[in-house]
Amino acid sequence: MSTIKKYQPKYYKSFRCIGSECRNNCCNSWKINIDKNTYDKYMNLDEDTKKEFSEKLQLIEDGDKGVITKLDKKGNCMFLNEVGLCTIQLKYGHEYLSTTCRTYPRLTFVVGGCPELFLELSCEAAANIILFDKGYMGFDEYEVDQSDFLSGTIVCNSSLDTEKYTKEENGIDIFWKLRVTCMAIIQSRKYRVRLRMLILCMFIQEVNDYFAAGRDSDVINLAEVYLSRIESNYFDELVDGVPTGVNYETDVMIDILKEMYVKRGPLFRQSVAKALEGFDIDISKWVFPDSFEENYKRSYETFLADKEYIFENYLAHRVLSEGFPFNYKGTGDVMSNYIDLLAKYNIVEFLFTGICRSVMKFDKKRIIDCISIFTRSYEHSFTKYLKAEELKLSNQ
Repeated sequence: MSTIKKYQPKYYKSFRCIGSECRNNCCNSWKINIDKNTYDKYMNLDEDTKKEFSEKLQLIEDGDKGVITKLDKKGNCMFLNEVGLCTIQLKYGHEYLSTTCRTYPRLTFVVGGCPELFLELSCEAAANIILFDKGYMGFDEYEVDQSDFLSGTIVCNSSLDTEKYTKEENGIDIFWKLRVTCMAIIQSRKYRVRLRMLILCMFIQEVNDYFAAGRDSDVINLAEVYLSRIESNYFDELVDGVPTGVNYETDVMIDILKEMYVKRGPLFRQSVAKALEGFDIDISKWVFPDSFEENYKRSYETFLADKEYIFENYLAHRVLSEGFPFNYKGTGDVMSNYIDLLAKYNIVEFLFTGICRSVMKFDKKRIIDCISIFTRSYEHSFTKYLKAEELKLSNQ
């Protein structure tokens, strides 16, 4: 039997679907894609069942013909029963679920020929175990039958293309060294998370400059320099100069939230409205009061400063699951990938802080609701704002 290595974060083995107990479950608000093989299975059932399925499915034209599930008046998948369980799985078994339904919230990416398994933060059960583990996030390593992987038993979402970033033959080694260094920076707990993001920015900017100058092979040595700096007191002099809060990225962040508020669903609008309420921001005007900066700092220190592992876990999860500082869907610009990560972090920190201030306590349930709704509503959609964010960074 031929085997290959499989990697998954330590949190992965703890995941259990909570089924009907889920408040914002994966069958709510989403029209789910039904792959062709699954649709063919449905159409080979008896006539009455085929008719029932046809009434609950919708054909779409988007380049290629596809099928999605319809939603009922409450925004739920029409295959859910009265207690929120899937009637397809109950009646026909797991094998009759679509690929999306069988795998969600699990993601599988291929890095250097090896599968890496993750969970999506849009699932509240996954968000709970990802964000609230006080230990350091890292990989567990296993052996997997290569035939299972090649035959499609393991469904692959995407593969990391290192050639988008470097033409060096040891591109995968360069990627791994960068990934390890980014994780070391993100998990350097002697510094506040905001400072860690500044150090990460410095590192990625230098990496970007090396790539631009054709010095790809020197990036590994640069990573070693930053690893030694993290272990020493090299960055201590920066501690007092880093403010709490989203500071100079506020305008871009608010522009993003304003557009999201208009285009996304009611659950997301509720989360944003709650955060704005916490800072006395009029949602019809989106104007920050003079007291915003002071209230933000005080609220962050009161409710979240002793829980920065939540933001660390968020960032570490993103670094691992997105192939950072490269990216599965990226165009080959590591600095743009950093700006994307920074924008996400700024929004999450703002929403968490505002929500906590609105209820004047740290509310774990609201935090989980917020991150799951934010992820499903928007997290993969703000490419158009990256140049604006990059411009603001370059002007500092």
